[in-house]
Amino acid sequence: MPHVRVAHLLISGDVAGGQLIALQLARATRDRSDEALFVAPARGPFVERAEAEGFEAHLVDVGRLHRATGARTLGRLLRDRRVDVLHTHTLAAANVLGRLAARRAAVPVVSHLHIENHFRSATRPVLRRADNASARLCAALIAVSEDTSRAYERQGYPPRIEVVYNGVELDGASPAGLRGRLGIPDDAPLVGEVGRLCDVKGQRELIEALAKVPSAHAVFVGVDLERGGAYQRELERTAERLGVRDRVVFAGRIEDAGRLLADLDVLALPSWTEGLPLVVLEAMARRRAVVATPVGGTPEVVVDGVTGLLVPPRDPNALADALRRLLADAPLRARMGDAGYERVQARFSADAMTGRVLAIYDAVAR
Repeated sequence: MPHVRVAHLLISGDVAGGQLIALQLARATRDRSDEALFVAPARGPFVERAEAEGFEAHLVDVGRLHRATGARTLGRLLRDRRVDVLHTHTLAAANVLGRLAARRAAVPVVSHLHIENHFRSATRPVLRRADNASARLCAALIAVSEDTSRAYERQGYPPRIEVVYNGVELDGASPAGLRGRLGIPDDAPLVGEVGRLCDVKGQRELIEALAKVPSAHAVFVGVDLERGGAYQRELERTAERLGVRDRVVFAGRIEDAGRLLADLDVLALPSWTEGLPLVVLEAMARRRAVVATPVGGTPEVVVDGVTGLLVPPRDPNALADALRRLLADAPLRARMGDAGYERVQARFSADAMTGRVLAIYDAVAR
């Protein structure tokens, strides 16, 4: 097999689901003696992690459609580094410019669609048309779920999107000492959410639900990237108003947060929108029961009543009912945790995901 060098174009330098999938793929690429590098618009914790693992990282911003400088810089980088495949993990504007840059550099593109686009009204017509047109330049289009694939086809993408589910390593990790580090009582029922702090992730609804679940504590692992801490302060005020501030912990960014899932009794993800949430797979791989909303690809992962419970988005009462049910029934949580582990093993393993994507690289590079 010829040597393949893959460049992963990222939406940001922060740690998030798409970046972590890119890192899994880069590791798998290197494991078979090929090469991978990263391109991000700015430095951040993910870029630092990638460099610590020995990967090249370059800073190029292609996130603004009206600026062509980034596209020219990216094109030069692809040529200078003799890249064989550009793998994009971005949204519309960066996808358009990344694809055009790769076209000029004669580099085939694999576009990974992690979540559907939500266009601002002012830019919707132009950006949507450009995104749809540039998608036809791609050698391969990958969606993380059937729901995400349908969303892009409705937007106007060509009907040749392949679904490759996110995958995770099966993990028998024991609790990592989260309670002691954060001052949470050993006997307190513990619900956790892992993800950036923002309204669409449903943290406000989880706090409102917590007020209806006596004695339970909640830990939020993640940071307020979009509003610079203002949203976290709103959440803190909500917890104070509802009288649960002493039962809510904002843990911030925690390195390898996935290991800490074993400390939870229940993972909650009451999002308004999703692609295919990696944290749900990681929780199931650690035999944790899940309460989530049936948005995006989540229902393709969580089997309601079998591996977890699904509740409507923006419904704190339904969320509270589901949490009370699971926290009061340890045997039910254990059964759902075991069923979740088996489901990940059968359909959402890291090996299955990386194996399919590496095969796509080989086909595209040829």
